[in-house]
Amino acid sequence: METSKDRKTLSCKPIGYIYSPYKGKADTPKNGNERPDTEAVIELIDEYKEGMADMRPGEKFIVLFWFDRSDNVEMTVPFHGEGPMTGLFSTHAPARPNPIGVSTISVTRIDGVKIYFTGADMFDGTPVLDIKSAGHD
Repeated sequence: METSKDRKTLSCKPIGYIYSPYKGKADTPKNGNERPDTEAVIELIDEYKEGMADMRPGEKFIVLFWFDRSDNVEMTVPFHGEGPMTGLFSTHAPARPNPIGVSTISVTRIDGVKIYFTGADMFDGTPVLDIKSAGHD
């Protein structure tokens, strides 16, 4: 098997955007469990609407998103922002070499290309990269 140590550039494009009440770091929870009842919306780009088929309120989904306002990547960070220094890859810190975020959400309703959900821990305007089922019972 051949491997290459050359760094390749990958590209991706948003499938939609998150609209949440969180405008900045100070008011955004570290995870969706901190404010589980806060509702937010994913608005998909129209061309991805068909991908919403079979999504239902009450189901859980995994959302992959882009930490578009992160910078200053450090390989060690304070645990939960204030604890002991911890290796970056052992945390959910937003400043990463590839700033991809992941959250599990609960869908509350669907209206057109809008997915209303609880469990938000993303800034308003955050680009969404993908949505995946969190599994079916």
